[in-house]
Amino acid sequence: MASTVRTLSVAKETSFGSLDASNLPSTAGLTFVSIPCEVAPLTPAGDPIFSERTDTTDGLYNISPELNTVWSAGSRVQHRKGPITFKIDLTTVGASANYTSNYLGHILGAGFSTQAPSQTSDTATVFSVNEYTPTSAPALADTGTIIGAELAGVAEYSAITDIDASGRVRMSPALSASFTGTPTVRHLQTWFSASRSQTGAVENTCAFQLNGVDFRTNYFGCVMESVSISLDNHRLMAEFTFQCAHIIDDHGSASGPVEPAYNSGAAPFFTGCYAVVSDGAPSTSTDATTGDSLGRIALDVQDFTFSVTHTLAEKGHSNSILGMSGMEIGATQAECTLSITEPNATINDLFNRTTRQLIIGTGPVGNGKGCALMLPSAVLRTDPKKYDTTGEISIQTLTYSQGRYAGDYQDGGTGVYQANAGCSPIRIALGVGS
Repeated sequence: MASTVRTLSVAKETSFGSLDASNLPSTAGLTFVSIPCEVAPLTPAGDPIFSERTDTTDGLYNISPELNTVWSAGSRVQHRKGPITFKIDLTTVGASANYTSNYLGHILGAGFSTQAPSQTSDTATVFSVNEYTPTSAPALADTGTIIGAELAGVAEYSAITDIDASGRVRMSPALSASFTGTPTVRHLQTWFSASRSQTGAVENTCAFQLNGVDFRTNYFGCVMESVSISLDNHRLMAEFTFQCAHIIDDHGSASGPVEPAYNSGAAPFFTGCYAVVSDGAPSTSTDATTGDSLGRIALDVQDFTFSVTHTLAEKGHSNSILGMSGMEIGATQAECTLSITEPNATINDLFNRTTRQLIIGTGPVGNGKGCALMLPSAVLRTDPKKYDTTGEISIQTLTYSQGRYAGDYQDGGTGVYQANAGCSPIRIALGVGS
């Protein structure tokens, strides 16, 4: 018997399902990158598609079902589809690197839109904890993206809400009082749930390849169904589930597992950082007339989970073995649950039906390092006054979902900024190298 040591690789598709001239999915032209993921969930996935035969019989027996196949060059080709799940950490690319051909860029791009920053770092002249004057102003398209800075040895994060005519940058929620003088501000690449006229848009679809000693399975037309981020001894771990339009075994081409390609940045840890909510409600149903600039409340968070789940709808067609021309995101639900060891008595948002900005940072932040999760308008779903007293200390549990956000502004009288990451309701950001 052969070993079951196995690896998973990902490639960015240029067209859904990677159909070749014969109208069949093909790995030709795909560039796979081996992912440093946990081995436990990795098994050949998918279920055959067949039609049961319930014909009349002359006895008590079954008839073989009709397997869904297509004919190509006189031979039948089998169709299988289903989900694939894997878990990775979010180690960033490091200095002098980006996510264009990186496995994290491919994976996140199959569930979100993205905005790469126009600059990766800048020296700020601080005006207030919500505003600074950059040495070189970021582009308008950076509005809505997440920025970070190391202040007094702690990684802090916020999001750009306005870049005025003079180039001054406004952000919300505020950074701490340590944001003074001329600190270095880091601009992170931000993946976001597109809103308004771009609702449901993603960057790409993916293909995956499971490789082992004597087996290989290819997955085509893959779209992210969910991502769930949790902590493993404070290290952020992301579990992804993708729905795959077509799965096919190619054991005859098996050449063994492929060494994973590790990023050279830093694994994000929920240490040396903050979990912050704004001290007031952001702009929601009423569009902002200037970029939001709210204060901050730093929470004593012991643990958290952050998940995003898409409802996928197949765009059916009969032209190929895929049985679909794509998968659309019909609905999205984010959920962030915080376990707080020092309950905050001022948060009564469920009763008051108000929202807050929520941003969870990680350490470290630097050149090609940093990770932050954000709900610019977080809707509280649990009663903050109901404490968990089953353990040794009281825990306040706050569960948030995403709400409408309208606090990003385009200065110069144009109004609220709703392009790119602007006014997006869900954001995940990673450090970019310079």
